[in-house]
Amino acid sequence: MEPVVLALASNERYFPGLYCAVASALSYLDATREVDLKVLDGGISETSRKVLSHLVERFGRRVRLEFVPVDESVFRGATLGPGKSHMAYCRILLPHLLDVPRLIYLDCDVLVFRDLSELFDLELSPGKVLAAVPDSETLTLGDDSYTLAGAMSLPADARYFYSGGMLMNLDELRKRHFFERAVEFLNTCSGEYRFHDQSAINFLLHGRIDELPEHWTRVSWRFDQQDDNSLDCVLHYSSSPPWLGGTPGPAQVLFERFASDAGMPVNRQTAAFKKSRRQRLLRNALAPFRALAFPAVSFLYKIAGQKEKCAGYQKVARYWLCYVFNAPRRRRLHRQRNQEIRRMKFNLCASPLA
Repeated sequence: MEPVVLALASNERYFPGLYCAVASALSYLDATREVDLKVLDGGISETSRKVLSHLVERFGRRVRLEFVPVDESVFRGATLGPGKSHMAYCRILLPHLLDVPRLIYLDCDVLVFRDLSELFDLELSPGKVLAAVPDSETLTLGDDSYTLAGAMSLPADARYFYSGGMLMNLDELRKRHFFERAVEFLNTCSGEYRFHDQSAINFLLHGRIDELPEHWTRVSWRFDQQDDNSLDCVLHYSSSPPWLGGTPGPAQVLFERFASDAGMPVNRQTAAFKKSRRQRLLRNALAPFRALAFPAVSFLYKIAGQKEKCAGYQKVARYWLCYVFNAPRRRRLHRQRNQEIRRMKFNLCASPLA
């Protein structure tokens, strides 16, 4: 069997996430498979590189680690991404930087509770160049940008996909000059798209993306909505990095539990973590007001004939109404699930024991 090629991208700020993503991915991977682990390095410190190397050594000779330096300045004209940097665009560089036919790409804010070799061994459908999970929040190209969909003659109601976990055919992407086209798209259309590299992938590769089951990218808020703590998924912390404060709920408790067992415990005393928690308290305090205000704003945009903004505020209004009305049940269920998670034990280099 060919080695599983796994790529992630990180800088020093996101290193705790990278460490836990790698630890979970290797722990759940078929122990008979070799792994080529590629880390796109956007400024990881020498100390952190040694820490990750030591982690990988625990899994034996079957895992080969390579740090690949990246220059994010190629995206200097693009909209700034999370953390006010262009690191979010680095997955666009994969066909350009790595001379491999195919790979799995993961964001570094994930925990992996499935065997990634199953994903790596999937055959893409004819004409498809990558596989990804449909987005559960941004459902269509139009939800990203009606303007771009119209300008590129693409259907606004076309399916939209997450880019946080993908199986990528790099040979085909190179043939289609995806890297060059994506750089041009991101730099020339800055301000018109909403989701950074994900926008480039969805607009430029429309019709070329295979659909994956939801368990290959389950966003953390969906995990929080579960009635139980069933894992068996790739859990993506899509809203706020859990080592920098995160979002209170079972997914956050799970990350802190895993990170502790992995040897990278979350430091709740950092300024960033405390700031995030203060912002979360303010967010919850304002929730009832938002539940009332957003429907009114949506109605005003409807009167003004601005359909795109009206639809956007309608979507947000539904979220806040559900958030407020479901709060009592959510708190009861989360308390129960959090207690169960805190009793879990994760044994690196072996299957987890709950």
